[in-house]
Amino acid sequence: MKKLVISLTVVILLICILFSACASQSPSPAGKVENLRLVGTIGPLSIPLAYMIEHNSLSSVAKKTTLTIWANPAQLQAVVTGGQGDFISLPTNSAATFYNRSISLKLLDCSIWNILYLVTPDIAIKSVGDLKGKRVVVPYQGAIPDAMFRFVCQKQGINPDVDINIYYAPDPVQASQLLLSGQDRYVLLSEPSATSVILNGKKSGLNLIRAINMKSAWEAVTGGKASPIAGTIALGDILSRLDIIRVFENEYEKAIRWMLDNPVEAGEIGSKVLAEQGFTAEVLSESMRNIDWKFVPARDARPELEAFFSSLAEISPNYTGGKLPDEAFYYGK
Repeated sequence: MKKLVISLTVVILLICILFSACASQSPSPAGKVENLRLVGTIGPLSIPLAYMIEHNSLSSVAKKTTLTIWANPAQLQAVVTGGQGDFISLPTNSAATFYNRSISLKLLDCSIWNILYLVTPDIAIKSVGDLKGKRVVVPYQGAIPDAMFRFVCQKQGINPDVDINIYYAPDPVQASQLLLSGQDRYVLLSEPSATSVILNGKKSGLNLIRAINMKSAWEAVTGGKASPIAGTIALGDILSRLDIIRVFENEYEKAIRWMLDNPVEAGEIGSKVLAEQGFTAEVLSESMRNIDWKFVPARDARPELEAFFSSLAEISPNYTGGKLPDEAFYYGK
């Protein structure tokens, strides 16, 4: 009997050891990352990211979350190609271009569908056709404002290199200064730069208007097609953490809804991360009224994105990296 008890004890002990060994070899739930890196633009897409930082919205998946801002296309390229972020806000066509250059990323969503205006003191300007023979200032040659403007011009039978004198400013700040100084009268600006220059003009007695809404101009020449301008990508190693991507997308959508419901508070949060660029809480809050916000998951927005990319490619295939991105470009839950 004593031998039987000893034998049973040995068997139980062996079973426990075996179970413990198996348990140690089975995968454990993924833990929090040490630092989740958010990267925003000099513009409205940074506001929901700033809200997420301020409210520690990603604390369930990250021990720390940081936010940095890219200021120009060269900096964006450095961030993406150097893997210097996990979630990055950027123009959708830039995301397609990086993807087509074999950079490991996925487009998560499209959030901004209009942000671009022709700002001028000239109340006679009603359409792109009215700009024939005039000098138009466009920030960042080869960026999305340039591409959209050229596309609309060509569809209206205007050669932008012949019929319009396009001057490329190095950035929106210098473009705005040309308008405020009176040196130029027609400037293509994204928000919040458009709102900023209009408010600054009022202070000096200059009445500036948004003469052309580029979304309306785009729809007029495309038969009503959308312009899904900007969204968010997941980059590099974070692609293996689908749990983190799901949390980010849920919290990002919540942050956009909060921002739209609370424009004054959102402007204050945004001004904390965009102060160096001169965007005050007043400018950011006012600017939201002139942006078409609509959070759409990338997979759902694919038809509109492909139509948008195809239109840009008519100007130059370089705007999308030479081809339409394939299905793997679009994140889907």
